Amino acid sequence: MKGWGLIFLLLGVSFIVASGIAGGWVSGTGEVDISRSVVNRIDDYEYYSTMAGDGSLQMGHIAKGSKNLEKGIFSGGLSLSYSGDVPLVGVKRTETGSPFRGTKTTFQEAFSATEMEREEMTRMGSSVVATDTKLAFNGTYVTSSNSHQAFVRDISSHQRYTGTFEINNMIQFGSLADRRPALAVTILPQECFAEAGALVTRNYAVANTGTVPVRGLDLVDSRFGPVLLSRTELSPGEVASGSSSFPLGEEALPGPQRDSVVVTAVDFQGNVAEATATATVNLIPARGLNLTVKACEACVRPGEIVTYVYAVENSGDLPIFDINLTDSISSSPIAVNLTLMPGEGLNLTTNRTVREADLPGPLKNVVSAAGINSEGELVGRTREVILLPC
Repeated sequence: MKGWGLIFLLLGVSFIVASGIAGGWVSGTGEVDISRSVVNRIDDYEYYSTMAGDGSLQMGHIAKGSKNLEKGIFSGGLSLSYSGDVPLVGVKRTETGSPFRGTKTTFQEAFSATEMEREEMTRMGSSVVATDTKLAFNGTYVTSSNSHQAFVRDISSHQRYTGTFEINNMIQFGSLADRRPALAVTILPQECFAEAGALVTRNYAVANTGTVPVRGLDLVDSRFGPVLLSRTELSPGEVASGSSSFPLGEEALPGPQRDSVVVTAVDFQGNVAEATATATVNLIPARGLNLTVKACEACVRPGEIVTYVYAVENSGDLPIFDINLTDSISSSPIAVNLTLMPGEGLNLTTNRTVREADLPGPLKNVVSAAGINSEGELVGRTREVILLPC
């Protein structure tokens, strides 16, 4: 059986220190009795841990700790592995703040297990303290967290698991500002060339870069309008995607056309997050340069590689210089920088691995070729290839 627990406590505290073993590595079989207590009255925190058992134990640091004294940040990790007929019984308690300062937070953890695999990463600083615990055990595991802010709020959380579980548990203490939501938005292609009258396609990715879940995700492109996203709620680190397509006619020449994208969301306490980005379309008249695009595969499957062949030809009467290509499957323009005399052409190939996220919808690739003829005119073509799933 697997259980996944996730707690976010974002509270107003100044500083806290979490401790494991003093240092080094412990490995062996026999009786276990370990305890540690830390009290810091200046920074208003207490830490206490103890565990006892009889079995095989390995315990120590899993990553070299790092310090940034200028920013007051410490990070490090601890690992514990235990098995035995006698359960390993442990208790850990962390307390910071005091009623006299108007804020007090407490986190308690207790376990009793005959088998346990545990990894814990800790990050501490003057404005935030976080622990990320990965735990697999056979027994009982209990956590409880409490926060009191005078005249503001009281928060309590309790979890109890009895049986065989795998748990990924994150607890974060920080300033009130740390719980503000945050978003980031990316547009691909950020800049492209398009033949006047052709269809322009944009792909959007919106990430939750904050420390709290958000909902009501909304993206508006100033050219296209509201864009339907794959998700409207995001936990920290998750990403939503979407796309839009629209034509730009001859009336939009000479360009370029610059558009803005705004994405907004709120957390579950009504705090608003916003992110913006811009995209540019360089319009080119459709004369003098031909472009054909072919896919070597008739349909697509997840994990397979699709090969595209791009054929560019100068079908006009003037030389064309500085020819370059862009496509919607690459993160940047395809640099060619070649000159084609009338009647000359060139072929290019590119590969794309099909991802699970690309399906079940069709896989689109919008390709544009552009250059400048000997009279200084910008010329080019745009083509689109759509592949359906097999």
